[in-house]
Amino acid sequence: MIFTAYSDESNVINMIHTFRNEDYALIRMTSTMIEKNNLDANGILRDLLYEWRLVDYDSLDHGGRYGVSYDALFVQSGKTEVIKLKFYRVANSRGDRRFSIETIKQRMHNGEINEGDLLYISVFQNQNGEPQIYLINLTHNIPTENDLLNAIGIDAITDLFYQIRPRLQEIINGGFFDNAKGHGPIAPKDVGDTLEFLLGINTNNRNDADYNGLIEVKTKGGSRTMDTLFTLRPQFEGTRVAEYEPSDRNRVSAFARIYGYDSEKHPGYNSLYITIGSLEAPQNNQGFYLHVNDEGRTVNLVWRNPDNGKAEIAAFWTFEDLRRQLYLKHPSTLWVKAESREVNGMVQFKYNEIEFSRAPQFTTFLSLIKAGVVTYDWRGYTTKDGKYSGKNHGNAWRIKPYAKSELFGEIDAVEF
Repeated sequence: MIFTAYSDESNVINMIHTFRNEDYALIRMTSTMIEKNNLDANGILRDLLYEWRLVDYDSLDHGGRYGVSYDALFVQSGKTEVIKLKFYRVANSRGDRRFSIETIKQRMHNGEINEGDLLYISVFQNQNGEPQIYLINLTHNIPTENDLLNAIGIDAITDLFYQIRPRLQEIINGGFFDNAKGHGPIAPKDVGDTLEFLLGINTNNRNDADYNGLIEVKTKGGSRTMDTLFTLRPQFEGTRVAEYEPSDRNRVSAFARIYGYDSEKHPGYNSLYITIGSLEAPQNNQGFYLHVNDEGRTVNLVWRNPDNGKAEIAAFWTFEDLRRQLYLKHPSTLWVKAESREVNGMVQFKYNEIEFSRAPQFTTFLSLIKAGVVTYDWRGYTTKDGKYSGKNHGNAWRIKPYAKSELFGEIDAVEF
């Protein structure tokens, strides 16, 4: 079961995430859970515990005596206590996954855990290099920022952000900076490359976040243009592209060859420069749209034949691949707006605004695809037959600027 936080509880989550950015699980308390001290270990919690190598429910024998226990920090307003959590499987044929909280009934009498409260459970690496579980009641006895700082400290992202903040202030207040590549006409990537140069980041096409794999830097000059999230080529197994092209490394080019149109800029080539949205908002005239297949756990790139109206899956991404790349690229993100000018043949950039976001929500990512707010851009051209020749400009997942706050939960303007 996926538990949804109310707006005031979401505000507490956002406060927590100003200090720590690890994955977390939510549990909405019921009277039965408290009375029997028998809480459901939902899939998100099980994944969290497994990834930290704390609990592998699949390896546990049925019965409470085979469970495993850990000390956890219960962070509250004005105090932090160490309490014991036990993770186990019920002694029935299903072996239901459960956990218990030490002295939960007494805590109910004390008003620390109540029916209807939403508990936040996460793990961080403590000073001894060991995983430490902690709990926070998002509904009552909410800790202050000082309570959180004293109990769980700050993660590597927050620490890095504090380190680079003075340099960001210098850049924002520094006026116009010369294009890092030198004289010449402006290219779309120059505004970002120059900022990365000013920050001391080596410009490269790394898979993870730009700054030490912890902070992604996204820079653009126009406020109305879409924001790029990440690049990730689709898979083609079982499609017409795979049938046409045996070599997987050539299938992106084969896609443009099969589905592209005559190129005006490159005679004799096929071009495919399109934005692909949902069925309700496809955003192209070539018959392509995205379909989220919840049951099959894929996002399908569908092409509808204009001659007969028949739809076929032209390519696809698995949920797993999309989730991994989204989280890898955006553990946190600096969103920077800039303006440009040209002086004596030198393009210059002035960086005006910075926003900072933490980890995105994958479920929200999928819902935004369905709504046509997150789209996929295909950008490239190739030969019509024979040896592949042409260019792929980096096909990318993109989002409408106003929806970033929905995907990332909250985006904070960085004030200096």
